Amino acid sequence: MKKINSVNFQPFKNNEHGQFHKVIRDALLATPAVNTVVIKFSQSYVDAITAELMAIDVEQGSQHTGPIEDSDLFRDRLYRSFVLQIHSGLLSFDPAVQEAANRILRIVNQVGDMRRQPYNQESETLASLINQLENNYTADIKLCNSELHLSKLKEANNSFITNFGTRSTEASLRISGDVRIARAVTDPIFKNICSVINAMVLLNGEELFSTFIDKVNYEIDYYTNTINKRSSSGKDDEEEKDNKDNPVTPS
Repeated sequence: MKKINSVNFQPFKNNEHGQFHKVIRDALLATPAVNTVVIKFSQSYVDAITAELMAIDVEQGSQHTGPIEDSDLFRDRLYRSFVLQIHSGLLSFDPAVQEAANRILRIVNQVGDMRRQPYNQESETLASLINQLENNYTADIKLCNSELHLSKLKEANNSFITNFGTRSTEASLRISGDVRIARAVTDPIFKNICSVINAMVLLNGEELFSTFIDKVNYEIDYYTNTINKRSSSGKDDEEEKDNKDNPVTPS
């Protein structure tokens, strides 16, 4: 029995995300039998996609979008580096370092996945975390040998805030938009639509929904394969760079 497959939208680039939902929106509106079944969600889905595509246009039209994305990626890498450094403290021979690492990680784990937050909220969350660690866990940070990591992370976050403020000022002259916020609205509605259709297939069979399900699953498979290839290519590039930076000397 057919059903719409699950999909993880997090790795989708903004253009991929917008294009995926645009195609599904058009397929939904072109299939009255399916649209009638999910009428409770279809208009809000159309509205959400319209808002998302407008937000994407804002980002594409900004001369600061590239630097913003690069700056966000850089601070994400520094954050991961900081967390890994703290995790390494758990393996220390010194019980005091282990305890310090545990205390810091309890605070870090309370933050959750900042990547799911809008840019400005992520900046505020990270700034609050850094402030808390600097003021209340100074000794623990020092024990874990993470003072430089935290300092560089703070610099990166402050730099992002400055760059994002410049982009936001420019964008506000045209139209207000944040793609992350728009995506957060679109995805749950899509999942509700999929849940209703899958449930109707169980109740009434797949005849009315077969073509639409095939279309959605084709798009899911296409983008999933695209992302997997991109991820694999990125790993190959990193391995090649590592080999260049750290050549093996023949014995």
